[in-house]
Amino acid sequence: MLSPRRPAGSAAALAIAAVGAAVHLVVAGATELSPDEAYYLAASRFGPIPDHPPLLPWLVGLSDRALAALPLELRVRAPAVLVSLACTLAVAALLRRQGASPRAQALGALLATWLPLPMAGGFIATPDGPALLALVAVLAWSADAERRPWATLLVGPAVALGALAKVVVVPLALVAALFCGRPWRERAVPFVAAAAVTPWLLPSLRFQLRHAYAAPAWSPGGAAAAVGAFVGAAALLWWPVLPTVRGTLAGAPRAWRAVALATTALVLASALVRGVPPEPNWWTPAALVLIVGGASAMAAWPRRAWLGVAVAVVGLTGAALVHAVRPWLPLATRADPTARLHGWRTADPPLNSPGVGPYAAASERCAYTGSCDEIAFFIKSLKANSEALTSPSANH
Repeated sequence: MLSPRRPAGSAAALAIAAVGAAVHLVVAGATELSPDEAYYLAASRFGPIPDHPPLLPWLVGLSDRALAALPLELRVRAPAVLVSLACTLAVAALLRRQGASPRAQALGALLATWLPLPMAGGFIATPDGPALLALVAVLAWSADAERRPWATLLVGPAVALGALAKVVVVPLALVAALFCGRPWRERAVPFVAAAAVTPWLLPSLRFQLRHAYAAPAWSPGGAAAAVGAFVGAAALLWWPVLPTVRGTLAGAPRAWRAVALATTALVLASALVRGVPPEPNWWTPAALVLIVGGASAMAAWPRRAWLGVAVAVVGLTGAALVHAVRPWLPLATRADPTARLHGWRTADPPLNSPGVGPYAAASERCAYTGSCDEIAFFIKSLKANSEALTSPSANH
């Protein structure tokens, strides 16, 4: 039987999720599409693209057509807002299922919404959102002490959809299956689900393996710098949960520890092999484990400590959001990731903003002016080049 305080905890988590969704909608409508979002929109019209699985372009295309009366940014970003809301509620529900206190549920919802990358993923269309939602389902299934049959029935579609968003879901879901305590016939479900969607994943898998582990030029110094950059980025982005790492990993289910360690190993291997800093979002699945475990640990801190962390998280991320909507920090365009969210309708777009790819200008022109010939040709060429690089004749 639930304690009298349990509904209050659920209500607080629900309120945090609702406020987060409202903030996401406001920021989504107040900024322009990033180049990646414009690229996904173009892929929904001219794809498939070999560098990403198809789920996000499918969702963006469906939303673009179904919500035609809304502004372009809201049409493209509506799936991100909904998936982020679902992910926050799923984290709170997972904590509740694990017997966490009402305070822990609320802290989990807050961290899953207001830390920088979750907040950005709540209003920017990115494959990380569906992938993380799938991984929450995998974590819940792997730690289900009652071994409910319906949970096993649901984890298969979750793995399949998550993999269609981001291929890293496959190895992490399989790691969780290998290390959970369920019977082997149930552990086979994620394997079957992953196998079922493999034909849609192979182009992206080949592309992402080259992207993450190919090293055209390597040096020991570069590898060391890449590892240092990864550690620094993790500390900057996930600082509230890092003090709880030891306790979280010691008390977490074995499958959760395996997921966190496998994610860390994959990211470190990329840094060492390439000598290039990993992208900041690559470590997010491990951070998800720490958010769920860290929320309970933080809830046991003195009131002043956990409340201070909560205020700091909302305050710092809120300041960054204000800058994203109306830039106020003295940052040059080349050093400001939020510069990608403005200026694409002007004659001087932010092409030197961090992370802007070669498809940026063509994608944005297609999104905002309807001039799509260039990005359509780019996608067609990218697909042809990817097929040529991976065809049997290319290896001889």
